[in-house]
Amino acid sequence: MPIHSTPPSPGQHQDHGPAPRGVDAVTVPVAPGKAAQLLDPAVLRDMQRDFSDAATVRQFARDFCADLPGKIDRLDLRLGEGDAAGAEDAVLSVTTSAAMVGALRLGQAGRATLRLVTTGDLEGARRSVTLLRACADDTVRTLQEPSGQP
Repeated sequence: MPIHSTPPSPGQHQDHGPAPRGVDAVTVPVAPGKAAQLLDPAVLRDMQRDFSDAATVRQFARDFCADLPGKIDRLDLRLGEGDAAGAEDAVLSVTTSAAMVGALRLGQAGRATLRLVTTGDLEGARRSVTLLRACADDTVRTLQEPSGQP
């Protein structure tokens, strides 16, 4: 499975100072301002070694891709309702499933959203859903590429 990095273009905020106010940037602790690698291909490769049928892992990745938009919609709904406990549960569902397929950037975006939820900043968490959706779209697109299949 290839690793597709998306380096920021010149002038993007990731390379030029702090993110604009209201934007929750996803960063790598050892490289502030840099987005995490999109996928860790070793996660699905390791899963393939655990199952005798590679089709099982492909189906797992397809199910992840199919379920992800609904998980994020549920998070957005809970945030819109002001339901912090429901939002926390929804974002944990996203981060857990992201870890299971090796979606590093999505997991990082989910943890950033979780921090906002747990500190009571539901409005900030609502704004961060845009980043979460973008990470999810990139992840799904990459997993669905013929070369992105485990």
